[in-house]
Amino acid sequence: MSPLAIHCQGVEKSYGSGGERVRALRGLDLEARYGELLMIEGPSGCGKTTLLSIICGILQTDKGAVELLGSNLSEMSDRALTAFRSTQVGFIFQQFNLIPTLTARENVAIPLILNGHPYASSQKRAAEMLARIGLNDRANRYPSELSGGQQQRVAISRAFAGAPQLVVCDEPTSALDVSVQATILNLLVDLQKQDGTSFIFISHDLGVVRYISDKIAVLYLGRVVEFGDSNQVFGGPHHPYTEALLSSVPNIDGTVRKRIPLTGSVPSPSNPPSGCVLNPRCPRMAGSGVEGLC
Repeated sequence: MSPLAIHCQGVEKSYGSGGERVRALRGLDLEARYGELLMIEGPSGCGKTTLLSIICGILQTDKGAVELLGSNLSEMSDRALTAFRSTQVGFIFQQFNLIPTLTARENVAIPLILNGHPYASSQKRAAEMLARIGLNDRANRYPSELSGGQQQRVAISRAFAGAPQLVVCDEPTSALDVSVQATILNLLVDLQKQDGTSFIFISHDLGVVRYISDKIAVLYLGRVVEFGDSNQVFGGPHHPYTEALLSSVPNIDGTVRKRIPLTGSVPSPSNPPSGCVLNPRCPRMAGSGVEGLC
């Protein structure tokens, strides 16, 4: 069994001051091993972005510890953390974030150049990465001359150009047409397997979650309410929020699941419910018509 690439223990993070503090993360535990794809799922405001920022060392925890790729981020100086992040972690975002005045090859090469690699070798590496994803004939095109799917492939090449040990993907396909999404996802999975890269992946598409992830963490109001192997979570979820999420996903054989509704809306993180965070909305509560209690 490979060692842990990501290890979060008792992580807490709050914003604001006094009685108006928002507890974005509350005693969060999480882990993933080298080479695994960890999927993080949850509603808006559940803490996904805060968690990603802490894992990548952009934010500091209020409490708890984070070890990333064998390093304790809290023990690093700002300079060491910046160097670590720029060489060991790649980022792929919902928006492609390409520099419009640079060609595809130059966009892929620029992080390497900024990290001190010679210009010529950076350009060569960028050309190799573009050829690897089938865009060698678009290397000298500007972003405005590329389709959305091609721009995202350039962004993927840029993330992998420095051979990072971890790649963070924040909704990397949500801005693309459905017909293009499968191509991008297959490309990401192929690159992950070829390079043995660890992945953190945020997506609201549970179909995507099921078929590309090794582990799944379901967040709700700053807590991990479900965590486990993909097959385990989809085959037998333990938490009612996960059950409700999965009830909205069509089965691959075309059969329809029994829909489990959640009433109301997500409570404010500044005033979370006591006990189970799903308490006010839980479909297992008495009188809901759904059998079984936690």
